[in-house]
Amino acid sequence: MVINQKQNMALLSNKQRFIRNFSLLLSSRVISAILTLLVNILLIKKLGTSIYGEFAFALTLSGYFLSIADTGLSPFGETQAAKNKNNINGINKIVGDILSARLLLSLISTVIIIFIGLLLFKENPHQKNMLIAIAFLPLIYALNFSWVLRGIEKNHIILTTTLAGGLIYFLGVLLLVKNPAWYLAAVLLFLAGSIITSAFQFGYIKNLIKKIKINFSYSLVKKTVKDSLPFGIFAWFSILYISYPIVFLKIFSDNKNIGLYFITYKLMAFIFVIFNLTGNAFIPVISDAIKTKDSEKESKILSELIKFTYTFSIPVCFGGFVISHNLIAELFGLKIIESAMLLRMMVWAIIPVGISSALISYLMAKNAKKSLIKSAAFASIIGFIFSVFFIKYFGLKGAAYSLNFIEIIMAGSLIYFMYKIIKIKFDVINFIKVLSASIIMAYAVMLAEQRLILSIFIGMAVYAALSLILKTITKKDIKELRGLIVK
Repeated sequence: MVINQKQNMALLSNKQRFIRNFSLLLSSRVISAILTLLVNILLIKKLGTSIYGEFAFALTLSGYFLSIADTGLSPFGETQAAKNKNNINGINKIVGDILSARLLLSLISTVIIIFIGLLLFKENPHQKNMLIAIAFLPLIYALNFSWVLRGIEKNHIILTTTLAGGLIYFLGVLLLVKNPAWYLAAVLLFLAGSIITSAFQFGYIKNLIKKIKINFSYSLVKKTVKDSLPFGIFAWFSILYISYPIVFLKIFSDNKNIGLYFITYKLMAFIFVIFNLTGNAFIPVISDAIKTKDSEKESKILSELIKFTYTFSIPVCFGGFVISHNLIAELFGLKIIESAMLLRMMVWAIIPVGISSALISYLMAKNAKKSLIKSAAFASIIGFIFSVFFIKYFGLKGAAYSLNFIEIIMAGSLIYFMYKIIKIKFDVINFIKVLSASIIMAYAVMLAEQRLILSIFIGMAVYAALSLILKTITKKDIKELRGLIVK
């Protein structure tokens, strides 16, 4: 099996490997994102914006402890799995070491979340119950093996397991959550979907490597965590600056505004996830170039990834801006039309997020730990000051300003550190072509004044046509994609 996989890899170009990995990861996350989006539409309608805001806060708080429970073990494990994908014994050791550390850290995180719920939210039973239930999420995620599946390029398993877990969550909310009194059922169903996903992935990995060796010895766990800690510190800072808008809305505003911001952010996250996946698909490809110490090849591959990123992020921003009103009105109704204003402001964060995703993946594969930590720390510190001021004085709009500003700071920091390691070629002419095509596409959609679905199709058709005319997508790209589909 390992030999066949190696032979198959040899038959594919780097671009084809990237497209194959990305398309499978994209399919899994698109399915998950669509189901999650549908669930959030149902929840905000059935629970109302205030309780939905409490649900959003519970998820945000749990995110802090998920990052502690992981401590960078997932990204570290992915890079190690990518380097050892043809060595089953190496994969076996990586899985055992990382699972052992994650289980111990997850147990600690679960206990802390329960104490926070019991001690700090005595007077708010909704929030307390949500936190106590969701406290078990770190333990469930400890058995999620998406990180190793991405590293060994078994992304079809991620697709299948994600679909199973997402369907459980969606169907459960659709059938069981009837009104605000059923808020706890929504949290439990979320956990159930995560359990299904993790259980299937655990079963596959156990079958692949036959025996998972768990070792809770202090020395082994300490060594594993020490190796992954730089990635963990980076993740902690990242979780911090992403959560600022919700945390400070909780302090300076109310649960309704948290709900409005969170549902808008969820729409944005649908796009963010796609660009994060480009990085996940990119790591196994760039790892090969790094292993052979071929700087020219590294530069070429990274340049292609950045080109891919802005070729799709720029039109998404312009398209999202012009369809924002229709999007919110048709998905959620006019009751939360305020989110359309937020979406128009927040949609521009997609460009720096796309760039950051590409550069983070490269720096992770390069093991540039200090650069990652410094970038995230800078964005977190500056973002904290900015977020407090703007959310305190501008409320919901301030939250949108904060998101954009923080993502720009993060992207700028990563660019600075990346250029210290490697120089890449940036095609200015191609960038101008993409920008021009995006503006024309947005204007065409605006003139058409159609409903949501038709507007999206019009935008896609216009942009695709302009891309071929302006040659931002070449015949070579199409030929490579066609060759991948045939294989």
